[in-house]
Amino acid sequence: MKKYIKIFSVAALGAMALLGGCKRGDDLYISPNSPVEVTPALLLTAIEVSTFNSYEGNLIKNASILVQQNAGVEGQPFPINNYILAENEFDNQWGQLYQALFNCKDLQTRYGAANPYYSGITDILSAMNLGLLTDMWGDVPYSEALQGEVNYRAKYDRQEDVMKGILALLDGAITKLQSPEDANELLPGSDDLAFSGDVTRWVKIAYSLKARYQNRLSNTALYNASDVLASLANGISSSSDDFVTAHGVNPNEFNQWYDFQNNRQSYILASLAFVDSFKLRPTDLRLYAYFDSTDLGDVIGTPIDNPTADASPWGAFLAGSGSQGINILSFAEMKFIEAEVKVRQSDPTAADVLNDAIKESCAMVTGGSYDGSDIATYTSANIDVSRVIYEKWLAMFGSAEPYNDYRRTGFPALNVNPSGRLSVIPKRFPTPQAERVSNPNAPVPALTDPVWFAQ
Repeated sequence: MKKYIKIFSVAALGAMALLGGCKRGDDLYISPNSPVEVTPALLLTAIEVSTFNSYEGNLIKNASILVQQNAGVEGQPFPINNYILAENEFDNQWGQLYQALFNCKDLQTRYGAANPYYSGITDILSAMNLGLLTDMWGDVPYSEALQGEVNYRAKYDRQEDVMKGILALLDGAITKLQSPEDANELLPGSDDLAFSGDVTRWVKIAYSLKARYQNRLSNTALYNASDVLASLANGISSSSDDFVTAHGVNPNEFNQWYDFQNNRQSYILASLAFVDSFKLRPTDLRLYAYFDSTDLGDVIGTPIDNPTADASPWGAFLAGSGSQGINILSFAEMKFIEAEVKVRQSDPTAADVLNDAIKESCAMVTGGSYDGSDIATYTSANIDVSRVIYEKWLAMFGSAEPYNDYRRTGFPALNVNPSGRLSVIPKRFPTPQAERVSNPNAPVPALTDPVWFAQ
């Protein structure tokens, strides 16, 4: 009989401080004075919480500023708005991603062989954390990074190879998750905060992540449109399959958009470029879910070259309540990817797919109160890649994908901040200071150097 492992609290992440430090390469450690039973349930919950944090954290907020959905008005986000990305501001995010990867490795080492479901879910979470690292930094330590002892000389793998590694992780996950239940000694349950151990849904997430990263290769010789479509066919097929972060009702369990706004409301506000794009279509109600109206009675965006605290804060979609989940992967995103692929193939159904993507986004963002049918009116005569990416930019607020798409395609056509330190929008994040100092192999590319997938 299989044993279902349950866990009592999302606060398990705190216990993980006993299991690993923030530095990449640190040994996983359990104090003999504070014994902890390191179960796969404890590890899985902690990894998921860490992954949720990374996909809601400052990396995503900074990306939204660079791609002009938001504007940095005060405090630490203000320099980001002016293309000043201080390397010491990225140490924590880099460290958290590598700590999650180490905890993934620990789960695999301790329990993976006897528990393909735990192992497959962990492969997917590894791919997600590794994906965010390479998306933002390009070449990163991978093949030598997850050794069992401190390795401050880990080589940097080429982004091309890291992305191949991501796809291999996802392929492995799919195989493991399709194994019979009785092949597992232990089965995930409530410790899996995302899907409560439903491996069928995790398989769809693996295929959807494959589609995201296969499509990321559109500028490279590795791109294969048929592969993307094949992954989409097996991926998320409705909004009920969306990957949404899980949060509790206690302050230390709140979603990070809500928590950030409650503590630093005026630091990041709506960008004028983003708000005005919605106002070109006044019936598009997503604007009023994304942002709250100001005292002037409407949603207001701030110019990026002269930010003002009079602009609108985030609204119900991202910051409605502390326990609100945030979409990491959605059916809407899959439809936008499908539309892009079919436009590139000159498929006559591409416009219909784009219209479906817009309607899915409108329903998701507004909680079903607005279906978007009045704005989803594309035809084969007025659709191209630029329109797909523009609509995706409007749809994927709260995700790093618009920044990845902008660097990959050059769309939407954003104006560079004339007050910015650089003459172009930064094309990558800086090598974190702690990594640059500790690892002699760490490159220090200019912020204007594109990552491999965006060349």
